[in-house]
Parts: sequence; structure tokens; C-alpha cells
Amino acid sequence: MRHEDRRKEAGKMFIDVAKYIVTVGVIGNILSEKMSIMEALAIITVAALSFVIGFYTIPAKKENK
Repeated sequence: MRHEDRRKEAGKMFIDVAKYIVTVGVIGNILSEKMSIMEALAIITVAALSFVIGFYTIPAKKENK
């Protein structure tokens, strides 16, 4: 239970990193007007991986009975 808050913050951080990666990819594509398929797949893969790590890092809420 001690580390529940730390896990929650770490999970939020990973989800934020995923949002930042997608934002940088979209802005980079707009500014450079040329992005290869491999670059786009790399951005999507890293963002998805970061999101999944963040999702599973955040602890589930426990119901009190």
C-alpha cells in the first residue's frame, strides 16, 4: 500500500510521455511535410508502448467491503 501513490504518479507520467510523443510526431510531420512510414510506425509503437506501461502501472482501485 505504501507505493500505491508512487505507482499512480509513475503511470500518469508514462501516459503523459505517450501524449508528448504523439504531439511531437504530429507537429514534426506538419513542419517537415515529409515523414516516412518507418518514422510514423516508430512514433506510434513507442507511444502505444508507453501508454500500455502507464496503464498497467496505475494500481486498480480496491473496493472496501
